[in-house]
Amino acid sequence: MSIIKKSFIAGFIFVSFANAITLQDIIQIAKENNPVLKQRYIDIKIQESVEKQVKAKKFGEVDVFGSYNRYEGSRVLYPMSTPIDPKSIVGAKNQFITGISYTVPIFTGFQIEKSIEIADLEKTLKESQYKLTKNEIIYNIKTIYIKILSLKKQEEAFKTYKESLQELYKNINEMVKLGKKPEIDLLKVQYDLENVEATIKKIENNIDSLKEALKSLAGREEIDLSNIEDINLTKDYPEVESLEAIKSLDAIQQILIKEKIGEKKVQTAKSDYYPQVFLQASAQRNMGNGEYKDLWQLSLNVKYDIFDFGRRKYSYIENKLNLSKTKQEERSVALSLISKIKDALNQIKTAEAQIKAREKQVSFAKELESTEKAKYEEGVSDLYDYLYAKSQFYIAKSSYYEALYDRETAISYLKYLLEEFKYE
Repeated sequence: MSIIKKSFIAGFIFVSFANAITLQDIIQIAKENNPVLKQRYIDIKIQESVEKQVKAKKFGEVDVFGSYNRYEGSRVLYPMSTPIDPKSIVGAKNQFITGISYTVPIFTGFQIEKSIEIADLEKTLKESQYKLTKNEIIYNIKTIYIKILSLKKQEEAFKTYKESLQELYKNINEMVKLGKKPEIDLLKVQYDLENVEATIKKIENNIDSLKEALKSLAGREEIDLSNIEDINLTKDYPEVESLEAIKSLDAIQQILIKEKIGEKKVQTAKSDYYPQVFLQASAQRNMGNGEYKDLWQLSLNVKYDIFDFGRRKYSYIENKLNLSKTKQEERSVALSLISKIKDALNQIKTAEAQIKAREKQVSFAKELESTEKAKYEEGVSDLYDYLYAKSQFYIAKSSYYEALYDRETAISYLKYLLEEFKYE
C-alpha cells in the first residue's frame, strides 16, 4: 500500500475581522478545545488510574481495627498460654481492642497478574480510541470547511449572474424606452432575478448553518468565520491494494486488542478454580479493668471454593462467548472498511469525471450564451432563449466548482478511512 502522509504544524492564530482563518487554524483550535476529544483524553487518564489500582493489589493492604465489647460478666481479657497461673488471669466486663494488620496475597490463581495485563491493554485501547476520535473530528471539520468553500464559490457565481441580469435589465429598459423591445421582456428578467435572489439566500443560509456546525466541532463559539481562506486542491491521493494493507490501522488494531483482553478474561475465569492464599500479620492491644495486653500473630490463610452452584462455570462460558464474538467483529470491521475504501475511490473517480464534464459544459454554455445574446439583440430570437442560455452558463459554472470540492471531500473521506488525520 502506498499512502501519502502529510504532517501539518499550525500555530494558534488569534482571528480578527481583518484576517482570514485557515483550515489548519480551526483544526488546531479543535485539538485544544473539542469537548469530545477532551473526554477521550480523560478516559486515558482514568484508565491509567485503574491500572495503578490493580497493580497496588499485589502489595496487599494495611488495616487499622478496633472494637468495644460489653459482656454479662467478666471475660478473660486475652488468650491464655501454658503454664496457666490462675492469679494472673485478668477478666473484664468492658473490653477494648485496637490494632493494626497487614494482609498480602501470596497466590490468587494469577488473577492479579491477569488483571494488570488487562488494565494495560485497556489503556492501549483508550489511546487508540483517542486517535480515532481525533481522526474523525478533523475529517468532519475538513468536510464542513470544504462544503462552505464550495457554497461560497457557488454563491459568487450566482451573484455574478445576478449582476449580469441587473445590467441586462438596464439595457432592455433603455431599448423599451426606444421602442426596440417589448415591455414584457423586463418582466421576464425580473422573474429570473427573483429566482437568483432566492438561490443566493438559500446558499447563504446553508453557509451559516455549516459555520455553526464548524464552531461546535472546534469547541469555540466565538471564532470569527466571516472570512475563511481557500485551500490548495489535492493532486494525489492514497492508493489501497489489499486487505493486508489495512491491518495496521487502529480500527483493526483495537479489535485485536479487544481479542487479547477477551483471552485474558478467559484465563482469569479459569483462575477461579485455584485456591486463594493470603499472608496476614497483626498486632493488637486488649484493654479492660485498667489492664492491657499486647498481642501479635502471623497467619497463612487458604480459601478454596468447593462448590459454587455453577458460578465459575458460567463465568468461564460468558467470557469464552464474548471472545468468539470479538473475533467475528474483527472480520466484519475489516470487510466493511475495505468496502468503504473502494467506495471512496469510486467517489473520487466520479468527481474527476464530473469535473471534466463540467469544464466542457461551462465552455459550451458560454458559447451558447454569446450566440443567443447576439440573436436576441438582432431580434431573431426570443428573450427566453437568451435568459435560459445565460442561466445555464452560471449553473454550469456553479456545478463545476461543486465538482471540484466534491473531489476534495471524497479524498478527505479516503484519508479519514486510512486514518491519516490522526497524525495532524
